[in-house]
Amino acid sequence: MLVSESNIGLINQRLEHLYNNFNIEPSTREIQIGDEDIFICFPDEWDEDNCYYSVDDFLRYTDDLDNILVIDNHSVITGNVRQTIISVNEYNYDKLVPDLKFETDKYSLKIISNPFLIGIIASRDGIYNEDFGVFPCSDYSVVEIAYKKEERCEEDDIEFIKTCLYYIASKYNVPISIGEFRSWSDLTDEENDDTIIVGSSELIPYCRAMDYYIDGLSIEKEDIKYLHLYKIIEYFSPIVSKKFSYEQLNKRLDVLQVVERNSEYLESIFKLTKQYEVSLKDKELANTVLNECVDIVLLFQFLPDRIQKIISKSCHFDIKNITSLSSSIIEDIKKEIADILYATRNSIVHAKSNYTFTGKECPEEDLGQLNEFMIRLCDCLFVWNGRQSKEFQLK
Repeated sequence: MLVSESNIGLINQRLEHLYNNFNIEPSTREIQIGDEDIFICFPDEWDEDNCYYSVDDFLRYTDDLDNILVIDNHSVITGNVRQTIISVNEYNYDKLVPDLKFETDKYSLKIISNPFLIGIIASRDGIYNEDFGVFPCSDYSVVEIAYKKEERCEEDDIEFIKTCLYYIASKYNVPISIGEFRSWSDLTDEENDDTIIVGSSELIPYCRAMDYYIDGLSIEKEDIKYLHLYKIIEYFSPIVSKKFSYEQLNKRLDVLQVVERNSEYLESIFKLTKQYEVSLKDKELANTVLNECVDIVLLFQFLPDRIQKIISKSCHFDIKNITSLSSSIIEDIKKEIADILYATRNSIVHAKSNYTFTGKECPEEDLGQLNEFMIRLCDCLFVWNGRQSKEFQLK
């Protein structure tokens, strides 16, 4: 379709709507009959060469702009078109993935760059800044859906999008997922000229688990982040068990100076060995580090509120009195938390169809807050490791 006498009025009318309502800058060149495309001047956009849209696409994208809909931080819908931001390495995608189009009776889906709808929302809402390298349109690739039917269901739409993304990822070995609008932390012109000096005394000795920690913090999906943080518990627990067992064994050997080496004494050595073996079992790993490496009374406040209430009820204490509890109740609290951490880990690792829930698992909606607790727990483990003697300090 070209610009014609029959559509030029509508095109100019919709352009004027963009100028007045979406912070799009008017073009210096007027629309002419016979033009093949429409230029959209997004603010602070560096890639203007790719800001031309065919007449057909322009009319599709600007249909029903009065009812444009933004969903969460990733999708824009107007008329029968939806654009959902994706996160993908564009170089790998362009190199490995051919042009694809997914067709069903409800949807037509394709991957495109320089998305019009995302661009006008980013322009309208100020999600751009040339100085910070954040551009309203060229920063994004999207899944574009053309709806073939009027009835819509957000859950069905997302499931279909994820199904198509999985097809691409599995077929072409290109990680791809739903993304979101870009953001930045601070757009003020003020700069902090203060330099903070960090001395060696403030640095914790390096160990490989710090890599798991950093990887975990960079992960957005809370369940995968949790597994990375739980891996740190698994990393430290064996050395914690060994140190504790050695200390207990040394105490038993020390008393040989004052007690007789009889069958009861030898049996106590066997018992220590059995306790050590038990502590290395998967179910006991979290309990081991909670018992030996952290002050759970101080960390308790970082657990999700729902879990705090469940533990306070099962262990029969008032949360506000936690600092004055007896050592036996503290032991019970540690055991409850350890069971929750382990059950939550299992519920994520194992396929849900094959997993039997125990009732100890952290609810999915509280997993983000549980990760806040895990981050602080891991910080404590790094500090604990840093102050151990070399024979017990992991690298």
